[in-house]
Amino acid sequence: MTAIDRRDALTREKRSSALSHYHGTLSTLVADAAGEEIPQRVRAFTQAAYDDILATLRALSGIRGAAIVVHGAVGCAAAANTLAEPGRARWYSVNLSERDSILGSEEPLRQTILRAIAEGATVVFVVGTPVVAINNDDVHSVLLELANETATPVLHVNTDGFRSKTPLSGFDAAFHALLQLVEAPAAREDSLNIATVSENVHNLAAVAAALDALGVAWNPLPRLSTLANLRKAGRARTTVTLDADESEYLALGLEKNFAVPWLRVPAPVGLLATRRFLLAIGAAFGVEDKAEAYATASERSLAATLAAQPLDGKRVFLQVDTALVEGFTALVRELGGEVAGLALTGVDLNNRAHLARLDALDDIPAMVAVGQPFEVANILARTPIDFYVGPEQVAFAARFGATPVSLRDVAYLGYAGIEAFAARVAAPMPDFRERIRPLYSEGWLKKTGNWYVKREVR
Repeated sequence: MTAIDRRDALTREKRSSALSHYHGTLSTLVADAAGEEIPQRVRAFTQAAYDDILATLRALSGIRGAAIVVHGAVGCAAAANTLAEPGRARWYSVNLSERDSILGSEEPLRQTILRAIAEGATVVFVVGTPVVAINNDDVHSVLLELANETATPVLHVNTDGFRSKTPLSGFDAAFHALLQLVEAPAAREDSLNIATVSENVHNLAAVAAALDALGVAWNPLPRLSTLANLRKAGRARTTVTLDADESEYLALGLEKNFAVPWLRVPAPVGLLATRRFLLAIGAAFGVEDKAEAYATASERSLAATLAAQPLDGKRVFLQVDTALVEGFTALVRELGGEVAGLALTGVDLNNRAHLARLDALDDIPAMVAVGQPFEVANILARTPIDFYVGPEQVAFAARFGATPVSLRDVAYLGYAGIEAFAARVAAPMPDFRERIRPLYSEGWLKKTGNWYVKREVR
C-alpha cells in the first residue's frame, strides 16, 4: 500500500524517526542521528510554539479558490488571520460551542462546509483541532455523505495538535489530502512542478525569473496554485522542492503514485547550490546550454558583491530548516562570515545527511526546536554573535548585541537572493541593547542550555 492509499498520513516520528527536541552541540547531534533510529528527547517545559495544525494552515492557505474549514472552537482558527493573503484560500470556523464539544458537532460541520461551497469554494479542506480529537467526531462520515450531494471536492486533513511533536507532520497531512486531487496522467506535459510553501514573494520571484530565463514552464504547488494546478501536477515532467523539509511528502507522493520524478537537488541558496539547481533543471528539460550561460552571467554580475565580503569576520547564528542549512552555511562563507550556532526545525532520517556535511562546525551550539526563544537566548547569552538569521520572531536577538535578519522579508533563493541577502547584512543597524528590556532572568541565562531537554525513556 502506498502512502496515498492510507486513510491518513503517518507522523514524521513514525515515518522517519523525526527528532524535534535537542539542545547540545552539532557533533553530538550528528552522532545521535547516525543510527537506524534517532534517539528521542522531550522538553519538560516549552513555550507556545508552531504545531502541526499551523503547518497545515500554512500549506493550504496559498491555494486560490480553496476553503479551509477549521473544525473546532473559533479560537482554533484565529491563526489563519496571520497567514491570509489577498486572493488566496478563505477560511471558516465551525465555531464549536461547549454543547457541541460534548454532544458532537457533525451537523455544524456539515452546515459550514455547505456554506463554503455556496460561497464559491472550488475545494474544501476540513482541518482537525484538539477539540475534535477529544470529542471524537466522525468527520469521515460527514464527508462521505456530502460526496453524494455536491461535486465540490471535500477533503479531511487529520491534524489535532496531539499526534506529533513536530509541526512538519502538518505539512504531510495537508499534502496527503492534496494528492487525492491529482489526476492520473493521460500524457506528460513539458512543465516543472515547483513545491513551495513558506517562501516569501521575493524568493518566488527570484526562482520564477530564473526559470523564465531558461524557458521552463512551471506549476506552483501548493502556494499560488488553483484546483487546476493541483489536478495537472501528475502530468509534469519532474518536481523540485524549494524546502524539502516542508514539501518532501508532496514530491514523494507525486513520484510514487504518478511517476513524476523528484529532482533531488539542494535548494538554490548560495552560489554553488544555485548553479547545481539550475543545471539540474536544465539537464531535465534539455536546456543545459541556457542554464550554463545564465549561471555564468549571473555569477559574473555578483563579483563585486562577493568581493565586498559584507560578513567579513562576522559570526552568524542560523535558525533555518535542516534542508536549507548547507546552503545557508555556504552563503555565509561566500560573504566572508562564519556560522557560530544553529537552531533547526527538525532532524530525521531523510535530512540528517545535511548535518554530516557541515565540516568544521562540530563544536558549535545546536538545538532542534520550533520556537523556544528562551533556549535560543540561553545560547546567545554565552555565544558572541554578530547576526541572527531566522524566520519571523528574531528581534529578541538584538538584546544580545546581534543584528536580527528576518527571512520573512528578505530574499535568499537564487542569484537575486544572494544580492538581496548581501545588501541586507551590509545595511547599517543601530545597537538596540540598551532599548530592549531584559527578556529572561539572569538565573536562567546562567543555567546549562539543555536544562529542560531530557532523553526519552522507553
